Amino acid sequence: MIERIYIPTVRRANNQITYDNLPDELKKRVIMVIESKERYLYNYPCKYLEIPEKLVGTWTQLAETRKFIHKHAGAIKYCVADDDILLGRRNAKYWTGKSNMEKSRRRAKPEEILEAFDTMDKWLDEPDIGIAGFSQSGFPPANTEYVDTKCITEIIMIDGRMLSKEIDDMDITSIRVAEDILFLFECLSRGINTRQSTEWMHDNQSLSNYKEMKDTREIWTGMYDDKKIPDTIKDYHKWYNTSDAAKVGYEYIKKKFPHGLKLQKNKDGDMKYRHCWSKVYRPKVKSPLEEFAANGRPLIKDWGIM
Repeated sequence: MIERIYIPTVRRANNQITYDNLPDELKKRVIMVIESKERYLYNYPCKYLEIPEKLVGTWTQLAETRKFIHKHAGAIKYCVADDDILLGRRNAKYWTGKSNMEKSRRRAKPEEILEAFDTMDKWLDEPDIGIAGFSQSGFPPANTEYVDTKCITEIIMIDGRMLSKEIDDMDITSIRVAEDILFLFECLSRGINTRQSTEWMHDNQSLSNYKEMKDTREIWTGMYDDKKIPDTIKDYHKWYNTSDAAKVGYEYIKKKFPHGLKLQKNKDGDMKYRHCWSKVYRPKVKSPLEEFAANGRPLIKDWGIM
């Protein structure tokens, strides 16, 4: 079972999109992760986790907060979700050839969200899958039910039984922009594979409804060169791809994982990094003892038996 749903949030005490759109059964598992000075503002009937005061206001506060969450969760299966997420379901025609809804996609119903969580919970029980999640609504669907070794951000399911063994040795708090990419690369390079659902997708309302939400994106405050929030989503993406903060983040990742990023032009002519997930992934090699524990028999070649 996905035992906990952590929602890190700041300056949005009255606008919890992710929480408000979860079924009641999942709301019972929510832990909102907040700054202590804002605790009195939040009145949602869920649990709360206050981040250490030393993290508040730091340049990498979001990355540090996520590490704090991973350490708090420990060796359980859990979810970490942004506070502005809506969940949806795609038409099964893309991977089965048979349509199961009128349109190509739609908002997920409460019982379907439960189904999605149950599906990903089972995926995390597979040997190498340590991260599972939703595809992005704005991207074309794959022709399979799911795809392994892909990007999963904004709402992710994590197998803490795997991550807790590696988290202390991971470098996941060194950058502010693209810190989620650095986290995934660190996981993949340690044999923690990802699985992205085609059927179940998510929509980030801070980007989809950018004009209405842009002034509440507190985590980005102070990062813009002119201290002015970009007016449109197109301007935001242009800033993201060309800002000094993004450049520093991606150059840091490129230095650590040279095969993981490839610089290329996007359709607007701007240079953008393409993520090469499979080139970063390094499957773990099981020892003979681990293979015996998993399958009841050792690998013949490992034991040197002809």
